[in-house]
Amino acid sequence: MPNGIETKNRIKIGVLKLKIKYYWSQSTIRRAAKVLTTKDQKKVLAVILIQVFLGLLDLLGVALVGILGTLAISGIQSNQPESRASAALELLHLEGFRLQQQVAFMGMFAATVLISRTLFSAILIKKIMFFLSRRGAVVSGELVSKLFSQSIMKVNSVSHQSSLFSVTTGVNSITNGILGSTVALVSDASLLIIMSVGLFIYDPWICISSFALFGLVGYLLFKSMHEKARNLGSTSTVLMIESNELIIELLNSYREAVVRKRRQYYFNSFFELRTKLANSEAELNFMPNVSKYVFESTMVFGALIICGIQFALKDAPHAVATLAIFIAAATRIAPAILRMQQGALQIRNGLGSASATLDLIEELENSPTLEVASDKLETNHRDFESSILLKNVCFSYSQDQEDTISQVSVEINPGSFCAIVGPSGAGKTTLVDLILGILTPDSGEIFISGVPAETSIDKWPGAVAYVPQETYIANGTIRENILLGYPQDVINDTYLEEILKLTSLWDLVSNMPEGLNTHLGQSGMRLSGGQRQRLGIARALITNPAIIVLDEATSALDGQLEAEITAALSKLRGQVTMIVIAHRLSTIRDADRILYLNKGKLLAEGNFHEVRDQIPDFDEQAKLMGL
Repeated sequence: MPNGIETKNRIKIGVLKLKIKYYWSQSTIRRAAKVLTTKDQKKVLAVILIQVFLGLLDLLGVALVGILGTLAISGIQSNQPESRASAALELLHLEGFRLQQQVAFMGMFAATVLISRTLFSAILIKKIMFFLSRRGAVVSGELVSKLFSQSIMKVNSVSHQSSLFSVTTGVNSITNGILGSTVALVSDASLLIIMSVGLFIYDPWICISSFALFGLVGYLLFKSMHEKARNLGSTSTVLMIESNELIIELLNSYREAVVRKRRQYYFNSFFELRTKLANSEAELNFMPNVSKYVFESTMVFGALIICGIQFALKDAPHAVATLAIFIAAATRIAPAILRMQQGALQIRNGLGSASATLDLIEELENSPTLEVASDKLETNHRDFESSILLKNVCFSYSQDQEDTISQVSVEINPGSFCAIVGPSGAGKTTLVDLILGILTPDSGEIFISGVPAETSIDKWPGAVAYVPQETYIANGTIRENILLGYPQDVINDTYLEEILKLTSLWDLVSNMPEGLNTHLGQSGMRLSGGQRQRLGIARALITNPAIIVLDEATSALDGQLEAEITAALSKLRGQVTMIVIAHRLSTIRDADRILYLNKGKLLAEGNFHEVRDQIPDFDEQAKLMGL
């Protein structure tokens, strides 16, 4: 990979490291918990309390295993059980049974308690994981809704891949990676506390030695791995976003990459990023195995040491009982410490991918969600008047820049054909975005049908239609692309046929083997540029709009097709208000009104000839085009 990309990765990773340290100091878990409602937090607390109760079952099971060991050795030696075993037999009313029956019952009782605890715990963990996953889906939905209720400037302020990562993987890191691991960690911590109290009452020495041994091993493992896990999580996040963006970049510039012979460069860069990502994720996935093997070895080592000490210092029944309790307790303590250590690593790992999402959640906390919209395709825009009024509109993309649109005042009458022209960078598309309500003016007012632009769009959906310079084609059928954003059964085929005839597409569609159900492939690869553009116009017309805004919508058409589309749109003249951004002046020669913009200012308005008289550059351009 080129040094530039490596440097970029290192800088990003460094920034992420600083962010992670800051967020951890601000209690990331507390921030993550805010994604849960108060009711959800109570449910999580109830799960933790139930886990505490199950820890008591663990303690009971371990105690029964110790008593079982004592009974077995006492029976072999034909001695009376020691006092604690005798007390347990009396409590269970087993003192009158034969030794074999006592051992069998005690064994079944211990196994039932321990297995029941494991089953209940597994069921509970499964339920909390499903609960958190479903909550994650809700959080993702709310986050997407709030994000897309923002202005286009906010949506495009970060890369699309970063936004996608934040609302998907980042949310999962919060709910399952941080909150899920925290619930499990607290539950296991409560188990250790309960187990330590019980073991201390039975034998302080075995309690202290067991927890010292496993605790020290767990601490050393965590200390050696947590920083590495955090760095690997941050690195994986950066590499995943970088590799995804690289593929999107190639797909969007494929033709340039072919003619410049740059596809191999993209392949090499992508392969190197994915290789680093694979190595990073492999290390993360292997970390739990390291802990598992270390704890297994520790348990065997501990059993051997305790066995030697107990048989050297105690009688056989007490030594066997102690060893049995150690092994039984170790089967609970070691996995609990292992899970806690792994949970802490998962939390650390989740910090790298969750921090950006937590930022976004907090940033959009007070933002509204998208309003509920009907799936009905509106074609009858009752009481809508296709008039547009701009009063002293100013807009700038940032405070330290000059106004992109400056003091523009325009009134566009219903049914008129208005064109917006000017050199590149004049502010034409920005002005259209303001009219459509996609951008909000810094000052001034915009009215459509007598109400603010945003209100008009909400009140009469589909009354205003937009055709971009480059039509987006989804990987679907012709029907799906025309009805983009609507259910497929929202309108009948007869109506679609009329729209396709109006846009000169019906002959093409009717000759396809599957007609409207023909798949167009990725980015409409089965269509020419002109056909894609006509499909975009068809998409705009299905709502029977009263205002149509076309942003260079005929730029991909040849002269004949442009004339056909222009003629088709001319049939709507007087009924539909048309606003057209155009560089090709033949398209707007017959416009009722032409607005000439330059550097965000409205320098001239009038018909074609009047603007030629006012703007020498426009007149020169018209002459060059033979007009």
